[in-house]
Parts: sequence; structure tokens; C-alpha cells
Amino acid sequence: MSSTNSHIILCGGATPPRKAKKIPDSHVHKLNINPAAPGHNVNLELPHFVKSVNCYFLDRIKDLLEIAGYVYAADRMIGRGGTDRLEYHSWSRELHFIIKVRDAAFWSDSNVGQALASALTFVSGDKSYNFTFQSGGNDIGQRNLYDHESISLDKKDNSIIALFSGGLDSLAGALETLTTTDKNLILISHRSNSTGVAKIQNDIYGLLDKDFPGRIQYFTFYCNLHGERAVEETQRTRIFLYTAIAYSLSTLASEKEIYVFENGVTSLNFSKRADLINARASRTTHPKTLKLLEDFYSIVGEEKRPIVHPFLHNTKTDIFNKIKDADKLSYINSTISCTKTFLRFENNSQASHCGGCSQCVDRRLAAFAAGLEEHDAIYDVDISKDPINNAEARTHVFDYIRSIVRYSELTELNFQYEMLAEIADIIPYLTGYRPSEKALTIYALLNKHATQVAHAIKRIQGLQDPLKPKIANTLNAYIDDRVYLRPPVEGLIKLINSKLAVAVPQAFEHEKPKHENALNDMIHALLEGESGNYNREYPAFKFSIAKVIPDHSFVDYHLLIEAKYLRGSTSKAAITDQIGADITKYPQDKHKLFVIYDPERKIANDPLFASDIEKHPNCYVSIIR
Repeated sequence: MSSTNSHIILCGGATPPRKAKKIPDSHVHKLNINPAAPGHNVNLELPHFVKSVNCYFLDRIKDLLEIAGYVYAADRMIGRGGTDRLEYHSWSRELHFIIKVRDAAFWSDSNVGQALASALTFVSGDKSYNFTFQSGGNDIGQRNLYDHESISLDKKDNSIIALFSGGLDSLAGALETLTTTDKNLILISHRSNSTGVAKIQNDIYGLLDKDFPGRIQYFTFYCNLHGERAVEETQRTRIFLYTAIAYSLSTLASEKEIYVFENGVTSLNFSKRADLINARASRTTHPKTLKLLEDFYSIVGEEKRPIVHPFLHNTKTDIFNKIKDADKLSYINSTISCTKTFLRFENNSQASHCGGCSQCVDRRLAAFAAGLEEHDAIYDVDISKDPINNAEARTHVFDYIRSIVRYSELTELNFQYEMLAEIADIIPYLTGYRPSEKALTIYALLNKHATQVAHAIKRIQGLQDPLKPKIANTLNAYIDDRVYLRPPVEGLIKLINSKLAVAVPQAFEHEKPKHENALNDMIHALLEGESGNYNREYPAFKFSIAKVIPDHSFVDYHLLIEAKYLRGSTSKAAITDQIGADITKYPQDKHKLFVIYDPERKIANDPLFASDIEKHPNCYVSIIR
């Protein structure tokens, strides 16, 4: 492993292999689940779980739960880098786990490790997962009255097992099962160190248990980092931990399937922008993920345990309607969908949702699409009426609406052509005979989703008071201005201009930059974390016998940026000559933004100066003072 993002994770006192390649000490991590041992840094409450289930677990199952816990902990402990690390080689990691296990003979089988690695590599978007298993794994507090071979599992008749997160989708799945069938439910949850999420899960379970007495068993499994804050929030591998818990209890159910309730739009999670690549868009409940995990568990148990995905052809709006059909609207505001629950809300202390993450945007619009917005959660920023001042939240909203526009423009005839690359990993894992028929089920889902969201937007627009001024940065203002119909690069340019217009004058208020390179250093610092694949002095373009290189670029947006510093003896004519030369040398199909820093106000008429330049195709001017 030679990548700069390669890591070795030593678990449970495991030792590194003798022939391991050299990597920095900072990339060697030790995970320890023993509370009594030095270096304890992972809480894995397997003893509590065994006791609560009141049954005997095979060594292989204990190993499975510990492996899943180690993988989840490492996923959270080892950062991928900031949001600017968008390239596959920068964002993805190479992870080599060395783990002590009880059933070393089984886990050391190459087929086992390969099946696990395949599932984790796909779901995480990482470059690779490797596993080395060593003997010596042992129980840490599990051996007690309840963990004995003589104690068999208490199987619940006519029952199914399902994941239960405390979100809308898992609630809808539980309600649909309980109200439309006579089946009993075995619900399982993973809990980290969030007391808020644990309370939400307990509260919803309490509601279900009260309304459907005697039909639900509920088990929780605790696993989280101990003594340190997680640096990586993506949690791509959490589905492995969740399904491992379900698999470990699957023999409690009378039916063999493991149910995962998640709407299809979220599960397929098509990229909403160019930089959402290589698992930037989550694959947590993607059909391929679930099939790869199903194959892995079939090896572990030497028996098929199908992972069922009942809501694959449903939207979030459909999920709201399922809860409505169950006549349990009062449950809705008890659920949590937000990915930012760990943050302190600034505008509404009673809020349970931030309102600006992708899940909140999807939920709020779905609530309006279903006509159930009055039953929805409380949002710190309600996109149906409040200004969206946070830049990241605006990006989520804008990207979401753009995706809806894209879906609405698709037809049955062009769908497979337009989205061929995105559906290639889906088609093989859908039920049906012909690939074209499977593709049309995806098209129908996206078409329904677009129609529902368009209906939600029309309802939100109807809330505007036409006698009052339009409020800037609201969803309504965005829709009214048809911003989503503009090329995405124009939105990026607008964002860059607004940031530079504020930051550059402030940075150089007391001392002007000594040269143009100092100005570019400042611009580089501001742009490095922005959307797209940002680069400094890249790429090079050949012009005649020479090469030209822009000061800055966003490759995904085909945007080149040149910075000019108008000062001292430098004349306007010299700057325009430089810009004219750049326009000639750079390809016409590239977007070119000319940032001109003019602190001495040498340019008297900004619109006139910019207009002649912007007459050229794909050219933009930003004058900053």
C-alpha cells in the first residue's frame, strides 16, 4: 500500500504482519474494545446485547459483531479529508484491518474476506479493504448466565426482522407491516453516542408498542468511539454494522428475510452534481450493496438470509402517505431524518432538524407534496419560507431542484441513454427479466418523484404574499428567478464573485498585495474548499509552440480563472491586452472568469469595461475593490 491515504488498523491487540509495507506511524491505528485495558477507544457493548437478547451466540457471530464494530469505528476515526478532496485518489482510502478473532479458521478463508471486502469497498467508495485475521479473540464480559450453549433462541412465531433507525422510512415500514399484515416485528437499532437519537428511537418504539401490544420485540446494539470525537461523518459502513446486528438475530424470526425500509430515491441516490462521484453520493441501501452483504452473510451462515428492500419503488412522498394510510400522523414529528443533529441550531432552539442538509430538504418537500407539512418536524431553517443563508444549505437546495428538472426532462426513450452510467450498477440487482424493463421501473420512480416535488414547489409558491416584497435567498426567490435553469457554472461563478468581493478587500484593507502572486495566494485560500475539482495553475493548454496555464480552475465545471492586479504603473490597456491574449489562447468551449483587483479605481466605468470582454463566448468579468 503506497497511497498517501493508506491505513493499517490493529484490532483487539492484533500485531502487524511482518511484511507490511512502510506507512507513516500516524496511519497505523489501534482499536481496543476492552474497557479495562489501556488504550480503550471503542465502546462495543456486546455483553449488554447478549444479556438483552437472552440467548447463546456462536463464536463466529460474536466475531462478526466485533468485526462490524471495528469497521464502523475505523470509518469514523480515519478522515477522508475536507469537502474539497473530491478526486477518487484523494477522497478514497485503503484500509487494512488486522483483527483477532475466535473462529480464525473460518475468517481466514479467502472467500470470506473477499466477500466482505467487496461489499465494503462498494458501499464506502474507498479504494480497497483488506483483512488479516489472527487467532486469540476472546470474550470480554460476554460469558455469563445468558451466554451458554444450553440456552436456545426464543423464536417468535409469524415474525420478521427489520432495521429500525427512528427515521420516517423505518417507521413507515413498521406501520405498514403492523396494519396490513398479522406479522410480528423484531426491530433492531444501532446506537452511537447520540443520546438524542436513542431517545427518538425509544419514543417511537414506545408509541408502536402501546398501539400494537405484544407484536414487537426491540433490541439495541451500542457501538461508538470512546474518548474522542469522530472526524469522519459520512458513516458509509454503518449499514454493515446494522445488518450484522440483524443477521446475528435473524434466527429469532420465523421468516428468513432481513427487511430494510428505505425509499428508492434515497437508496439509488443519483449524483446531484458533478463532484458527487466515487461514493460522494451514499450507497448505504443501494441494491448492489444489499446484494453483496446478502452474499457475505450467506457464506457466514452457510444459508441464505435474503435482504429485502420493500420500498425500492417508493419516494419520500410515498413514505409520508404510508404513515397517513396507517392513520398515525401524530408519529411523524417524532421521527428524525436530519444528518446534522450533532450541531447546535441557531434560529430555533425547539428544532429537531437543521432544514438545510440533503435529507431535510428531501423530507420538507415531500411533506408538502403529500399535503402533510403541518404534521412535519420543526426545522431550524424552514425552506418553505425562510431565507437560506448558509452556503452549504443553498447548495443542497439548488442541486436538489436541478436534479428534479433533470428527471422531469427525461423520457422513456432517452432515459437509458442519458443515465446509462448511473444505472449500470443497479440493473443487475433488480428483479425482472429484461434489462430494459428494469430500467423503466427506475424511470417510473424518478418521474413520479419529479412530479411530486413539482407539486410541492407549486404549493410553497402559493404561500407567497404578492403584496409584499420578495425575500432574498428563499426557495421562492430561487424558483422565481429560474436559477436552476442556468448552467451550473454560472452559479459557481456567482458564488466565487460574492466571496471574493467581500474577502479580498478585507484581506488587503491595511496593506495591498505586493504582487499578483500574493493576490492569487489569497484567492487560492478562498477557493480551495469550494464545489468542484479545484486546482491551482492547472491544466496546461497548448497554444502554437507554447503552453498556457490558468491561475485557477474547476475542472468539473470547465471553468478557468485568471486574476489581474491593476495597480501603480499598470494601465487599463495593459490589462485588456492580457485578457485579449488569454481569450485567444484558451479553448472557446471553456468558461473563463477574469478577476480584476482594482483598489486604485482605475476603471471608471465597470459595465463598459466588462461588456466588451463578456461579448466573447463563455467569458465573465469580476471587478473587485
